Amino acid sequence: MRFSTLFSGRVRSVLLSLAILIGFACGPSTSDLNEFMSFFMPESSRASAQDQIYHFTPQLYRYDDNYDTDEDTMQTDQNILAWDAYAKGKVAQTDIGAALYNRDMGASNGLVRWASASNPAALEYLNLAWRVEEATPQPVNRWEVDSARLDTSTAPLRALLDEAKAGYTATSDGFLKERYAFQAVKLAAMTKQYTQSLTLYDQLIKPLPRKTFLSDWALCRHAGATMALGDTAKAIYEFAQVFDRCPSRRREAEASLRIYGIRFREKSLEYSQNDREKAAVYALCAIQPKQDALPFLKEMVRLNPKNPLIELVMAREINRNEYFFFQETAPIYAYDDASRADSLRFLERKTEAPTYFQQLRDFALESAENKALGNPAFWYTATAYLDYLTKNYADAQKHLDLAGQQPTDNPVLKKQIVLEKMLLLTAQTDKVTPEAENQFIGYLEQFGNSANFYLTNAFVETCKQWATKYGYGKPTPAESGGFLSGCFRSKGSPADGANTAKGFLLTALTSYQLNRGDGYFDSQSDLYDIEDTTSAATVQQVVKFATNPNLNDFDQRLLKLTGFSTDALHLLLGRRLLAENRYAEAADAYAKVSPKTWKAEPFSQYFTIDPFAVKLTAKNEGDYAPNPYTPDAFLKKMVELETQAKTASGDQAAERYYQLGCGAYNLSWFGNAWILVRARWSSGEPVFSHYTYRQVAKGDRNQALDAVAQLDYYSNRSAKAYFERAITVAKNPELAAKACFMAARCDENAFRTRHELEWAKRNYSADMEPFEAEMKQLRREQYSGFLAKLSQNYRQTRFHNEMIRECATYADFVAGK
Repeated sequence: MRFSTLFSGRVRSVLLSLAILIGFACGPSTSDLNEFMSFFMPESSRASAQDQIYHFTPQLYRYDDNYDTDEDTMQTDQNILAWDAYAKGKVAQTDIGAALYNRDMGASNGLVRWASASNPAALEYLNLAWRVEEATPQPVNRWEVDSARLDTSTAPLRALLDEAKAGYTATSDGFLKERYAFQAVKLAAMTKQYTQSLTLYDQLIKPLPRKTFLSDWALCRHAGATMALGDTAKAIYEFAQVFDRCPSRRREAEASLRIYGIRFREKSLEYSQNDREKAAVYALCAIQPKQDALPFLKEMVRLNPKNPLIELVMAREINRNEYFFFQETAPIYAYDDASRADSLRFLERKTEAPTYFQQLRDFALESAENKALGNPAFWYTATAYLDYLTKNYADAQKHLDLAGQQPTDNPVLKKQIVLEKMLLLTAQTDKVTPEAENQFIGYLEQFGNSANFYLTNAFVETCKQWATKYGYGKPTPAESGGFLSGCFRSKGSPADGANTAKGFLLTALTSYQLNRGDGYFDSQSDLYDIEDTTSAATVQQVVKFATNPNLNDFDQRLLKLTGFSTDALHLLLGRRLLAENRYAEAADAYAKVSPKTWKAEPFSQYFTIDPFAVKLTAKNEGDYAPNPYTPDAFLKKMVELETQAKTASGDQAAERYYQLGCGAYNLSWFGNAWILVRARWSSGEPVFSHYTYRQVAKGDRNQALDAVAQLDYYSNRSAKAYFERAITVAKNPELAAKACFMAARCDENAFRTRHELEWAKRNYSADMEPFEAEMKQLRREQYSGFLAKLSQNYRQTRFHNEMIRECATYADFVAGK
């Protein structure tokens, strides 16, 4: 795909060097696979960095790419620290890690040296651990966290199990004894001797006078064996205790429920010894997907208000409900009965989202006043946000003010409070005032160009709403150039010119090209789509606004945010005028662009061929004459030719109309001067252009496809009209034949566009044979008139004979193929 750019300054300097980017048929890739529509950052809670993988996401997890669930590959954990203390600090932690996790058994390793010299019993245990690791089949993927999913070769592992039990009996060293016990419980589970695994835990782990995290590692294995034997409720309880008290096995414990789709069982609570253990069960179950967890959250608060996951679960429930609330349709493609049922369940849950928001809001407000919970800043912020979503703006303002009065050292929570102030200002501004603008621009400056999709979503949404407040985006009747009615954005008028300009600039800021973080988010728009559907009248208002020497502070800061230079805006104005075939005005606009622009990329690459040159037979672009024109000079020549043609007659008029036709032809997608009309070109056009026009066709796909079909850029209507005039006034049959051939080429291009769009309307699924038969008839009836005229009226010309030799399409037509 070919791109040109309108950028200048801080945003556009990088893009100006890029003439070729990815095709818009695919579009840019999203920056964050966890993305969904939300304005509430879950990091506002006090969740630890380790626990943030349990934030809501449409994916299974929000995992770190480097995460590995295998228990013997964690690089910085309690085990290294424990060995460090055991060796009394005489071994570097890097050597300990290398020995434990990379099986560095060489004499140069510090732990091996220390054990060999000072603690042979430790070396004996390490040798066992290394052989266990070597004999353990590696999981195919990160979800295989238990032995049930691994194809274990039992003979070597059972022999190692015997060694582990013998080592446990032989040693009196508590440090090593716990490790032998863990290995025994683990090996029994891995060899699918689940009952023995439970027995060994009772015999070897429980009697230990001093238990460390290794005992919890063993309990995690015990829980897996319990589940394998069918006692799911007890397994949930045991996994919950590991999850609650053992950070180094937290992920494994949680994943053991998630990968099997296990949900809360009331019976699990019967195994709990106290309220903390019950709260741990609720916490583990609350972060499982595909369920409403507010009932579990309430129990967590009642049983153990200090549980560290309480705020995380609250944020998760807000985000999860937003996922349903903001989706217009089910994101699940129904391709069979099961997926269709999922899609229907999604739609049902969507209808419940407003009610669930209210329930969450009531709980958040109650929690803000719960002294046992603490951190009222978070709870008031959550309450205010839920008030906002339910459009209770007065309460939202009150609770947000309360949130701002509470102490917090969480920088994300502080930013969330400011973000909600921006959302509330936008929601509560019925009439734009200078005071509101001054507040708003500060928020835009703070939240633009973010790599955080929550912030970007809010930024985009507020820009859209403010653009609407300025009256921007209302469809208007079609202008010259053949657009469907409504396919131009707001034209503006002298009375509201400044507002129209502000609306356009804010709309442009919703694009990923201007509001740049680390990439692209789904909530963002495409600047080229915006430009290609904006009327020339609107851009004229933008240029007038941007060149006003008396802009106020808000106006200047808004213009600066977009990064638009006057060159960029005059270039855009020229393009939009050309889209409406207004050559003289476009020439004036291009004349105001710095001459340096035409000598640099992308014009130095894509505006290099004479825009009046059209080869009549298929040849390489290198055969075309070099371009002697700047854009404004070319367009002034078009205006001059049009003036001359109106006063000339005969072949003189015909020659000028023919040149006008060639110029207009080259200003289309099929020509060599397309860059004067569009900032990008793709072989995927015209079909994929309908995505551009769906934005202003309110999502109607067929209306958007019809809009594309009517664009002069894809149909060559204006070029064809010039060639028709040339045929009509020409006296020389050779000139008339040439013009007739070019009119036929315009028809061929229009048919190509029609063919592709009709195929798209049928969702690319129509039976090809009848479809092609229909298209063949359509071509014969509506798009072959000038080929027929050329073959019938100009058969005696040299041009006709040359085309028979050089043009296979024409030769086939004459031959009746």
